[in-house]
Amino acid sequence: MAIYMSRRRRSALTRAIGSAAAILLAALASAQAQPIVPDQVSYDLKMSEDPAVKACILTLAIKGSSDETVDFRLVVARTKRADVVAGPAVFGFTISVHDRPVASVHDRQLARRHNAEPHAIGITSAAFVSDRYVAAARPRPGPFADGSWAAATLGTADGGELLDAAAAGKFQIAYTRTRPSAARVFEVTSPPPPDVLTRFTVCMGGLQAVE
Repeated sequence: MAIYMSRRRRSALTRAIGSAAAILLAALASAQAQPIVPDQVSYDLKMSEDPAVKACILTLAIKGSSDETVDFRLVVARTKRADVVAGPAVFGFTISVHDRPVASVHDRQLARRHNAEPHAIGITSAAFVSDRYVAAARPRPGPFADGSWAAATLGTADGGELLDAAAAGKFQIAYTRTRPSAARVFEVTSPPPPDVLTRFTVCMGGLQAVE
């Protein structure tokens, strides 16, 4: 029995070390990738509200030369109680990667005929990087079941830096895809359009709790 337990523990330790090594290698690959200026960036605002949560979402779609689209979402949310926002604000972001939708009308019709909708691309790491986002306790992104990576914090200082970096439009989105294995770093250099930024600011104003 003692020998069996020892082997089982060694096996678990080996798996843990292997997983940690994979994450480390993915992070190193992203760090070594050369930044790419996207061919196209598109900002928008989305609002989400249900009986439990109200959220303001600044979305950014990044399209590079490869056949994939990066979807970045900056989220500010508060829980609701008796139809009134309450509790601290939650700041966070999500990063996901999808096959780029087909461009031509013929290809779109063919894709619909075969139910070939854009699907999520598996990624092993993702990060939001900016000189304006330097809080020591900033949250580390982690994987979600849908293939995206997300991070969130209740810290107003960390959240403020995240908002400032996104509003300035000077940051990088880095990720490592699984198949085929490749690291990407997109260099975003343009801020949200004034109308989108204004609507996002107004939306966040609506998250103020009623005292």
